[in-house]
Amino acid sequence: MTLLFYYTLIIMFFYTMVAATSLSAFYVSRRKTFLYATIGFAFYFFDVSLVFMDNFITPDAVFGAPTFYDVGNPYASIITGGGAFLFLWLAACRYCREGHWAIRYLPVAVWAAASLAAYQLIGNIQWREFVYYSMRTALQLFCYAVLALWYWRSSDPQRRSIMKGHRVAFFWAIGLTCGIIIENVYFQLIYDPSNLPHGMWIMAERNPFENALFICVGLAVLRGAAVSLRLRARSLPEGEDPLLVESIDRLLPLYSLGHDLSKREEEVLRLALMGKDNQNIASTLSLTAGTVKVHMHNILKKTGHGNRTELAEDFWEK
Repeated sequence: MTLLFYYTLIIMFFYTMVAATSLSAFYVSRRKTFLYATIGFAFYFFDVSLVFMDNFITPDAVFGAPTFYDVGNPYASIITGGGAFLFLWLAACRYCREGHWAIRYLPVAVWAAASLAAYQLIGNIQWREFVYYSMRTALQLFCYAVLALWYWRSSDPQRRSIMKGHRVAFFWAIGLTCGIIIENVYFQLIYDPSNLPHGMWIMAERNPFENALFICVGLAVLRGAAVSLRLRARSLPEGEDPLLVESIDRLLPLYSLGHDLSKREEEVLRLALMGKDNQNIASTLSLTAGTVKVHMHNILKKTGHGNRTELAEDFWEK
C-alpha cells in the first residue's frame, strides 16, 4: 500500500507539471489548445486524487473482499473524469481544426449519461463496476475512430501532416486502451478478491494502464508546449506592455550592477529592451543619436555581446 501511495503521488505530480507547462504555453502563444489541455489535466489530477477520499472520510474503516467491487465516488468520478475527457477532447478537436459543436460536446455528454445509468440501473455489483468503468474505454475508442476518420477523409494536406506527426502517440494510446480493457476484464470479472489478506483493500478502479494512457497524452502536450516556448524564446519580448515594463524594471538593476553599467547606460538599455531604436531612445532621453550609439557600444562591450539580439537573449535568460 505504501508503494501504491507514492506511485499515485508521482503520477499526480506529472499531471500537475503537464498542466503548468501547458498553461505557460497558452500565456505565450494564446492558443486555446493549450488552455483546454491545462483544464483537462487539472480535472484528471482531481480524478486520480479521488482514490484518497475514503482514507480521509472513513480513516478507521476496514475494507474486505466484498467492497472490492464498489464503485468509489461514482458521481464525483463522472464530474472529474467528464471534465478531463471533455477538455482534452476539445483540445484535440481544435488542434485538428474540427469545430462542429455536436462532435465536440455530445460524446462526453452521452458517456456521462451512460455511466450514470450503468451505476443506477445495474444491480449486480461486479457487473455494475465493470460496465461503469468500461464506459471510459468506449469513449476513448470512439474518439480514436473519429480522429482516424478525420485523417483519412481530410483533403487538407497541412491538416493531415499535423495529425501524422502524432501517429506514434496515437498508436500508443490505442495499445494502452486495449490494456485498460484487459485489466478491467481480469480484475473486475475474473479475479477472486477473497484471496486478499484480511484488512487489505485494493480498489479495482485504480488502473495503471489508464494512468499510462494519460501520461502518453501528457507527453504529447509537453512536446507541443516545448515547441511553442522555444519559439517564444527566439522571438524576444519588446514593446510597452505594462507587464513587460514591470519585468524589465525588476531585473534591470541587478543586471546593470553585475555588468557595471552606468545610470545612463541602464536607461539606454531599458529602452533598447523595449524595442526602441537609437533615434527613439535619443528622443526619449533628450540625447543625440550619436551619443546613444556610443552608450550602446559601451553596453555591448561590458556585457560581452556582439549585437542587441544577443544582449536581449542574455538579459531574459538571467
